[in-house]
Order: sequence, then structure tokens, then C-alpha cells
Amino acid sequence: MPQRLFEVHDLRVAVNDQEAAVRGDIEPPVSDRGEELGRGWVEAIPGLSFGVAVGEVLALVGESASGKTLGLLGAFALLPNGARALGGTTSFDGTVFRPAGRPFGDRKPKRKERRKAEYAGRTVVDFDDEEWAKVMGTDVGFLFQNPVAAWTPDIVIGDQTGEALHEHSDLSQQEIEERVYDALGSVQLPKSSRLFGAFRHELSRGMAQRAMLAAALVKAPRLLIADEPLTGLDAPVAAAILDLIKDMQKARGMAMILVTHDMGTVARVADRVAVMYGGVIVEEGPIRDVFHKPTHPYTSALLGAVPGLSTARLRTIGGEAPPLSEVQRGECVFAKRCTYAIDACFRSEPGLETIHRSSCACHRKFNLDLPGVGR
Repeated sequence: MPQRLFEVHDLRVAVNDQEAAVRGDIEPPVSDRGEELGRGWVEAIPGLSFGVAVGEVLALVGESASGKTLGLLGAFALLPNGARALGGTTSFDGTVFRPAGRPFGDRKPKRKERRKAEYAGRTVVDFDDEEWAKVMGTDVGFLFQNPVAAWTPDIVIGDQTGEALHEHSDLSQQEIEERVYDALGSVQLPKSSRLFGAFRHELSRGMAQRAMLAAALVKAPRLLIADEPLTGLDAPVAAAILDLIKDMQKARGMAMILVTHDMGTVARVADRVAVMYGGVIVEEGPIRDVFHKPTHPYTSALLGAVPGLSTARLRTIGGEAPPLSEVQRGECVFAKRCTYAIDACFRSEPGLETIHRSSCACHRKFNLDLPGVGR
């Protein structure tokens, strides 16, 4: 197996759900360091593990609210208020970090401190802030879901694109500007002072996404995170940007984690795929294996719902995916929507087990013949 550049192990994330707080019927989760969160907190991701090798593209796929973005942001200690990491580790090139952190060091927190941390849902880190900032600023590039909102509104695009180089390199202002212009040109944007000095409201959505790709690439990252990078783009623009991302990834030998619900995009770009549902990975493996011979009913259902991936009639998935705060633990997370469910699926939650080159979390994984691409 190729060397893993980035790995997440047993990541646990909680979210604050006001309805749960009102009901009061959910036991508050406890962090790995023994801190009990207050009423209304629910463990949404109970133990997420995945990794990506040098030069590899891993796709995290699943319906909306399956936990893809929440897990990824949790791994990088970028969770917003109302969510916090409870435990687990993240490693980059062998260096291990703890996204859950130690909010109060080794001392017992005061009541006011504990209440404030629980209310704000802040995420803290158990490693040197400067060291992690350097990793984020030099080794990891991000493409976010909303390419317009991701830009700071009162700072010009050129200055924001070169910000990481200002913070984490010894380059002069002129050298940084030259790098920025070259990066803008590499993503097929004009190498002009007008674009360099533009604000986010002056860019179309497609231009904002290209500029964000330039900002990600200007620091020559080793890992690119693309979180639904084609959301809201017209089909021709989306196709062009997808090709550009793919070409840049291959040319630079970057590892990439692509978060998407679009199985067609996954088929064009990814080497491996991890299918998420209810905050857990239900199937993971090489793209060809998972697409042509899926072993989890949810994976098969996703593939059957995409026009062009199957020669048969499109298949639908009954019901709707529940919010992460309402997923029933202790049973298969997909059991209530699964046409293959048996009694065992409602009695215990299956763990990931290896099947050939893939892994699957399904009680019936060894005796189902599920349709995939072309069936």
C-alpha cells in the first residue's frame, strides 16, 4: 500500500441540537479526556477513520447531511460554533495532532470556563498553534463549497491569494505578487492588475472558484481538499473546473480529498471512494471495485440513482436520510431505508470488514449480489 500522507483515526464529533436539549432524552456525550458536554449535545460522528496516500484521490461521497463535511472540518480543527471534536487523531506526514485538544491543559476547568466552552462549541487543538498553522498554510490547500462567500469581502483577491506566502515564506512582496499572477494564469484567469485588485462581489461564481484554486495552488500544497467544489456552477463551467482540478492534481502529484454527492464526478476523478451514511463509512475501496461490484446496499442504491451509470431503470432510495443528531446508534445506520434489512440489522451496528480490496459495514455483505455500474 502506498505511503499515507494524511490519516484520520477514530474521529468523534458532537453537534449542539436545540430540539435534543428541549427533549432531554439523549445522554450528553463525553470526550476522550473525560469532559461531559451539556444538555443538547449529540455525538454525530461516532468514530471516523480514513486516509489518503501521496498522489492519490480519495472521494468522500454520500447524500447531504451524511457527515462528509463535518468529519473533514473536524479533522482539521475547523469546526464552527455548535460543533466540536470529542476525540481522535489526525496525522500529516507522520506528525500526529489531536483536533479535540485539551481546552484547559491538565488542570480542572472552572465552571464558568466549562460552560463557556460548551455553549460556544469551540474547537481547540492539542498541538502548537504555530506548527499547525504552518501545515495549513503551506502543505494543505482548500476549495470550499461556496467560492464567493469563502473570500473576505473587504480584501482584494490578489492579496488574499498571496496571504499564505506572506505568513509562511521569506519571499518579498514583488516575488509573492509574481507567484500570484502565475497562479491566476495557471487556472486560466487573466494575469491582470484588474483581477488582482478585484473584490469578491466583482467575480462570477466560476471566476471565484478558479481564483480559490489559484490561492490553494500558489503555496504548492501536498494535499488538496475540495469540498463540493462544483456546487452552484453551470454545467459547462463545472465541467471545465473539474478538468482543471484533475489536471492540476496529476501535474503536481498532489493527494486530494474530494467531498461530493455526485457519483459521476467521482467516477471521473477518484482512485478510491469512501461512502458515508449517518456519520459513518459504510463502504470503502478502489473506485473500480466499489462501482462495479458494490457490497453495501446504500452504495448500490446511490449508483442506481445516477443517470448514465447503469443500463437498467433508475433506482430510488425510499425515505430520507435522518439528521446526524437523530441517527439511531446500536443498529445499522441504513437499516430503516434498506430493502435487504434483516432482524440482525436492527439489533447491532456492523463494523467495517475487509472483502477482497474493499471494506464494508453490512451484516449481509457476504451473501448479497448487488447491482453496480452497468447493471
